[in-house]
Order: sequence, then structure tokens, then C-alpha cells
Amino acid sequence: MYRIAVAALMLAATGCATTGGGGSREGNANVAGVIKLPETGLAQAGNPCDQLRVVVAHASTPTDALGHGMVKSSRGNRCSFTVSGIPSNAKLQISAVADAGLKCDGGAVPTLSPAPSELNLKDYATGTRDFTVSCGS
Repeated sequence: MYRIAVAALMLAATGCATTGGGGSREGNANVAGVIKLPETGLAQAGNPCDQLRVVVAHASTPTDALGHGMVKSSRGNRCSFTVSGIPSNAKLQISAVADAGLKCDGGAVPTLSPAPSELNLKDYATGTRDFTVSCGS
């Protein structure tokens, strides 16, 4: 009985020691910034910040989001965002994306700028990026 308990304990300890090893999609880098909303022209059905996302992904798979993203309302007609737990020392791409429900007053889809760009962060670094939502010219 004692041998079984020791074997189970060793197996549990070994399993815990290898959790989060190679192949993990988590990291220790972060990206933060703001998304500036237009002063006029955006159809305000609810909070527009709830309809925006910031996607950080490997450059080879730009739609496969990494990390833990959060977008929330901020002061001055802006949304602030943070994406945490992204891999460091990797070729990444960052972009802002609007949900299909976010529309301009005339029903057009708003544009987000700048276009997706590359990002490479060192261990425990925090990069900054800002985006702008536009309706019309």
C-alpha cells in the first residue's frame, strides 16, 4: 500500500512539474493601448467598446488569437484594451476587429486603422498600439 501511495505522489508531482511546458500558447508579454472612436457618425446601439476586439496572433495564423484580451470603455470617446499572456520572442501580428453589429449611422461598416502590423516583444515586455475607428471620410 505504501508503494502505491508513493508512486501516485511521484506521478502527481511529475505531472505538475511539466504543466505549461513546450507547446503552451501562453506567454509573459502584454500589449495595451486605446481605440479612438469617432465623435459622430457611429450608430450607438449599446456600448461600442463591447463590439471591438484586439487580436494578437502568430503571423502565420493571423485569425488564431493568443492571450487574454479585454476591451473596456475609457474617457474621451475611447476604449482601452489589454491583451495579456502572449508569447514573447515570436513574430506576432496585432489587429483591431469590429463585430458585425457595429455600424456607422448610414449602415456602413466602420473602418479600423492602422492595418494589421507585426509585433515582437521580449520577455515580460509590454508593447503599446493605438487604433482608430472611422465612419466615412
